Amino acid sequence: MTVPKPKPILNHARFFMILAGIWPFGLPTKRSMVLRTYGIYAAIVRVFFPIFLVSLCIEFAISTINGKNLDQTFAQLIYVIALVNGGVGALLYQNCDFKEIITFIMKDDKEVKHSKDEEITRSHLDQTRMCSKACWAITIMTFGASTSMCLENYWRRYEIDQYNQHHNESLEKPLAFELYYYGLDKRKHDSGLLIVNDVSVVVNGLLVASTKIAFFSCIIYPASILKRLQIRIERWKECGGCLTVVLKELVLQHQTVIRFITKLNGSIKYLIFMEFLLNSLNIAAVSIQFITFEKTMLASPILFFGILFTQTFVLGWSANEIKVQSLMLADALYRSPWYEQNETVKKMVLTMIMRAQTPLVLTIGPFDAMTTQSALAIMKGSYSYVSVMLNNYQ
Repeated sequence: MTVPKPKPILNHARFFMILAGIWPFGLPTKRSMVLRTYGIYAAIVRVFFPIFLVSLCIEFAISTINGKNLDQTFAQLIYVIALVNGGVGALLYQNCDFKEIITFIMKDDKEVKHSKDEEITRSHLDQTRMCSKACWAITIMTFGASTSMCLENYWRRYEIDQYNQHHNESLEKPLAFELYYYGLDKRKHDSGLLIVNDVSVVVNGLLVASTKIAFFSCIIYPASILKRLQIRIERWKECGGCLTVVLKELVLQHQTVIRFITKLNGSIKYLIFMEFLLNSLNIAAVSIQFITFEKTMLASPILFFGILFTQTFVLGWSANEIKVQSLMLADALYRSPWYEQNETVKKMVLTMIMRAQTPLVLTIGPFDAMTTQSALAIMKGSYSYVSVMLNNYQ
């Protein structure tokens, strides 16, 4: 049975990064009109987002200091953390190192696509399918949460309209994102602010989804490279020709993988550190919403919790997989018939085994390696935050 050709692992990431205006390589077209229009759109998004984020942070600070509407404060905390994380990710993807990482992945993807080795293709296909499932889960939950935010906001506005009519009041109606509008009368400009708010939900949903999908695509990919290298190592004696030459090629491939994962870790280790710190706080804030919000308003908190839970364990599992697969290279080498070869080959194999004893890892900033245990630590940290928040809330 012929193995189907895997789709590029960055397919989802490229699509959503283009929609969000942050794809670092521009559009795959030569039409000048399309390129100019997209350039204007990307520039508007890049100007709009920091202004929006600053306004959101100011309003969050004001509501926190005043101690008013704690339910809304917890909701705003979730948005602030998610958008700060997304904004940092969007900036990161524009630097030269990350462009090199994406270029390497796309080039390697293309080579696997044209490979006639079914075992190599099947191994890569399994990894791309897993990545696709994770990306779809994040996409569906992100836009589900964005949609539910808007619907819940419209329901709250409807309830306030009904209350105002029955009690002859003029209570201010809420918005999905409570922003700081200096000197602007919110009641007078309510319709315009509502439109801006709904557009903001869509734009920010795109930005957050695209940065998360790109992030996870890049950390899932190294495991695929390591698994394929294991397959080649296990079969190196069957390759024919001069075994010394074949082994040298494998050594070069191993060195390429080491350089790639080292560069990837250097580019994203502080983003992982931020995920590690902020996800605990964000999960805690969402958990508080479960406890304090009305049952009719739980759709977006549930979806936000799903997003954070998925992100935390996909990050922990993927980083752990890189570590495990890099150590398994030594086992693959040891299982090969290296002891039957000449002294030159034996020395090369032993040197490669020694190098493979040092695991390749993604680190939490300048600290320890990210693993599944780190993901559990995030959940434990969330529990501690919930306890503190509940004490203050009560």
